[in-house]
Amino acid sequence: MLNSLDLLVIVFMGLVAAGLLGLCLMFLVRNPRIKKICLIATSALALYTGYIGIRIGGGLFLGQIAVGAAVILAAIAAVVLMLTAKEDEKKHKLARILSAAALVIGIVNAFML
Repeated sequence: MLNSLDLLVIVFMGLVAAGLLGLCLMFLVRNPRIKKICLIATSALALYTGYIGIRIGGGLFLGQIAVGAAVILAAIAAVVLMLTAKEDEKKHKLARILSAAALVIGIVNAFML
């Protein structure tokens, strides 16, 4: 029988696997359409991990709540930067890096600290 910590480990492993797959595809694929899809998926995962960090903080751990809010803002900023950059490859690369950093920091904040 699984208890809640076992389920949390399963969720963590699934989230890390999905994040790692999204990060690899976002930086290794050459098709710009797939890169945009991976950026949006990675930003969505970063939003989720930021929400988890805020939810776990519960008003007692203000540092964790602040990092979770910063992760959410960075994920939103990455999507906005991608949508506003028409064909500028440097801005698209910056948006991908920002989304990747938000996801990694969000996972560390939510599950490691």
